Amino acid sequence: MARHIPDIEALVETGVPNEEQTDAIDSIKELGDIFRFKLFTADGRLSLVSDDVSTAEYKGTSDVVDPEPERVARTGAAVVDVFDGTQKANRPDLYAEAYVPLLDEAGQPLGVVEVYVDQTATARYFKDSFQTFGLMLMLFCGAIFILPSLAYYLQRVLAERSRKDAEFLARFDPLTGLMNRREFAVQAEAYVEQGNLSVACYLDLDHFKTINDTHGHAVGDAFLSHIASILQKNCRKEDLIARFGGDEFVIGFHRVSLEQAANRVRTILKSCAEQIDIDDASFAGTVSIGLAEIKPGNDVETILRNADTALYYAKSSGRNNFAIYGDEMGEELKERYKLESRIRQATEDRDFEIYFQPLVSSKDQQVTGHEALLRLSDGDGNFIPPAVFIPVAENLGLIDEIGAWTIHAAIQQVSKARHDKVLAINLSSIQFESGELVDTVRDALDAANFPAHQLELEITESLLLADSTFVEMQIDSLREMGVRIAMDDFGTGFSSLSYLWKYGFDRLKIDRSFVAALDENSERSREIIESVVMLGSRLKMKITAEGVETPEQSKFLSDLGCDTLQGYLYGRPAPLVAEDQHIEPVTSATLGKAG
Repeated sequence: MARHIPDIEALVETGVPNEEQTDAIDSIKELGDIFRFKLFTADGRLSLVSDDVSTAEYKGTSDVVDPEPERVARTGAAVVDVFDGTQKANRPDLYAEAYVPLLDEAGQPLGVVEVYVDQTATARYFKDSFQTFGLMLMLFCGAIFILPSLAYYLQRVLAERSRKDAEFLARFDPLTGLMNRREFAVQAEAYVEQGNLSVACYLDLDHFKTINDTHGHAVGDAFLSHIASILQKNCRKEDLIARFGGDEFVIGFHRVSLEQAANRVRTILKSCAEQIDIDDASFAGTVSIGLAEIKPGNDVETILRNADTALYYAKSSGRNNFAIYGDEMGEELKERYKLESRIRQATEDRDFEIYFQPLVSSKDQQVTGHEALLRLSDGDGNFIPPAVFIPVAENLGLIDEIGAWTIHAAIQQVSKARHDKVLAINLSSIQFESGELVDTVRDALDAANFPAHQLELEITESLLLADSTFVEMQIDSLREMGVRIAMDDFGTGFSSLSYLWKYGFDRLKIDRSFVAALDENSERSREIIESVVMLGSRLKMKITAEGVETPEQSKFLSDLGCDTLQGYLYGRPAPLVAEDQHIEPVTSATLGKAG
């Protein structure tokens, strides 16, 4: 009911269902042999009776407290009885009546549901099964004296089975069969008192929402069960394993060292990352894990908080990994929270800045365009490095919004200042995941009336590793619009030639590390850069060299055939000015004043 009735908290409190809730209630009444149910608030007041749903006359929540549901909500223990309904109007011959606590994800009572279940068919089955035996007894023993005993026994069996079912649902997760949050807390508390809980482990699935959205909830549920089986295989029977809801799992290791627990976690990480086939879907999912060693005086709440902190640390460090809780995490996470808060605020307030660095022609030292670079102030007058805040923004799921704003704002600024210069913008690989990038670029170009051929979007090789048809289609669409595509930092990753052939880049950008190495190992660096320039020339691609800081480097790269140069020699990133000026080469002595 908690999963299928929307906004069930409001229904419990008011007793007046809306149309969507009424439809859900009707579908629940059709399940199995349920013929009636009632909803009570957590303090035992009658809220809704399923019989009333068809009349469209709702009485609302009663003022009278029923002690039975109030006790069930308070204790969390279900109560089940079986009754003979042959002498009662509107009742089956045999039915079960159960009070079951209705809990939220945190294990707190939302209310109590009283369910009436028709057991007549089950009773008939037992009676039919015993009919032949009963006839024989009647012939030989006088079965008239045994039948009451059989009926009593049947009633006890049904009551016991119903009680066990209700008890199981109150303590265990129905999908995986693992303990739920409430049961884990009860058993973990006993373990702590006995000194048997040594290490706690908090586990969370990486990008589980993507699996659900891509393959459907049925596959997602099957994957959760798969993860649960992996945990059971790597734990002993005395260990505590629970699903806390959603994609969160917790393990309480019984009397093991931290090193032993870490070894088990490594095995779990490896098993979870293996390819799995579910129905027609084939994929690999990863998990992140936080470990916390139990210290004297730790209660269950502190233990779980420490493990959750370590889990957060593992996720922020790249996922598909585990971290062990330590006191030093406190300060690091404070800084992390502070950075996340700043990024969220800047995203909401559009409080980013865009700086522009000149792109200069190697032939005549004229500015041919600018690269847009995103800047974020820390609030104290200093800039947070993009290498620091961009990965955090990606983990927070904000990079799509930030990237779209950057594209629009950069194009607008360049369009107002000049119309004949190239604008280069870096893209995050995550911006391709939503499928909205092409529309974002098209809208930004149309809004500023900016020529598509003057926009150059830079991507890195990491985007291409998955060899995604979805990514390839978006790149093709951008090129069909007239937008140019550049491979950034060429030579620092896998540098597969198949990427250059398959995607047909318009430009290669030589990473600044190769340019800086000219001062240390000029011969080796020259050979590498010369090879890249030759490759680009053969494939009819333009070449940009980044990180040019000296006149010697500028001449060297120009002679090799790089058509565009970028670096502090020609200007540091800065807000855009209204007019471009001719760039005169500067000497090493005046380099500090450049830009």
